[in-house]
Amino acid sequence: MDMGSGQVFDFGLRLRKLRENKHLSQEELGKRVGVTKGSIYRYENNVQSPSLETARKLAVVLGTTLDNLAGLEDGVVIRLPNLSEAEEAALREFIRRFIS
Repeated sequence: MDMGSGQVFDFGLRLRKLRENKHLSQEELGKRVGVTKGSIYRYENNVQSPSLETARKLAVVLGTTLDNLAGLEDGVVIRLPNLSEAEEAALREFIRRFIS
């Protein structure tokens, strides 16, 4: 996909790297999102594109966002749903200091 400004986005490569970072086989990722190993292979080789619902499931399983999966943003999302606002603020401050 041409992203403008001379950038080219490779969905399949992004998907494969995210899958490998989670140490998942194509078969395991497929099972978790409800598609076949062959479908994951076709997505990773840009032969076929996932449906929006499948892309959403891929993003959830891979711990990222649809925007990141689609190459619109870089980053990883970590979901911690049981944090209070104060705990979330403290964690954000810790991360900000850690990466600064």
